Amino acid sequence: MSDRILYYGASTGRGCVGSVDTNNDLADVRVFPEGSFATDWTQLAALSDDHVLYYAKSTGRGCVGSVSASNDLADETVLPEGSFATDWTQITGLSGDRILYYAKSTGRGCIGSIDLESGSLADVRVFPEGSFATDWTQITALSGDRILYYAKSTGRGCIGSVDANNGLADVRVFPEGTFATDWTQITALSGDRILYYAKSTGRGCIGSVNANNDLADVRVLPAGAFATDWTQITFLHSPGKL
Repeated sequence: MSDRILYYGASTGRGCVGSVDTNNDLADVRVFPEGSFATDWTQLAALSDDHVLYYAKSTGRGCVGSVSASNDLADETVLPEGSFATDWTQITGLSGDRILYYAKSTGRGCIGSIDLESGSLADVRVFPEGSFATDWTQITALSGDRILYYAKSTGRGCIGSVDANNGLADVRVFPEGTFATDWTQITALSGDRILYYAKSTGRGCIGSVNANNDLADVRVLPAGAFATDWTQITFLHSPGKL
């Protein structure tokens, strides 16, 4: 069974649902033309049961949408301006319908919860300024309640953990130069795989992470393998996967 990936381009509001199979072959499944999406979304975060949280940093508005098995998109709950803080630079879904919010400017963050039935959001644990490093440019949830942090400026990273009480800890630190410095989107896939994407060239890589938090490249995707206008890429989680 193939994983599905949602690609979104803010410049035109276009998008695509793609697939990646167990052999790490990528394909486009359904293309959404220009204007299919709003153009102010700055973060897309996968939630359980094929739901997606959309967030606009400029106004703090958002939306909880769904993606059906036939790749139809629908808005489930619209969250008006001011529903969110306007400094979040990374948002990622965690297990148990929790959401990690991160603000690069101050290193503050929050773990929130969402009720998918009602679309209601709540703050569960607030992390004050300075709780996080201020250079993370990508944050994505991995299996086993792990989190991958990545800094584009230096290619450094970290795998952290989040427990049932929403406590965060560093598990393994990756020094400067561990990663390439052109990745603009990173999202976890099933099978402990990770998709890396560079907007500047359309190149990418599918990597792996094992239980010991060792990283490896599995398949390198050369320049031009992807379009160069994607501003958000997220794995769509099937029921029970998140």
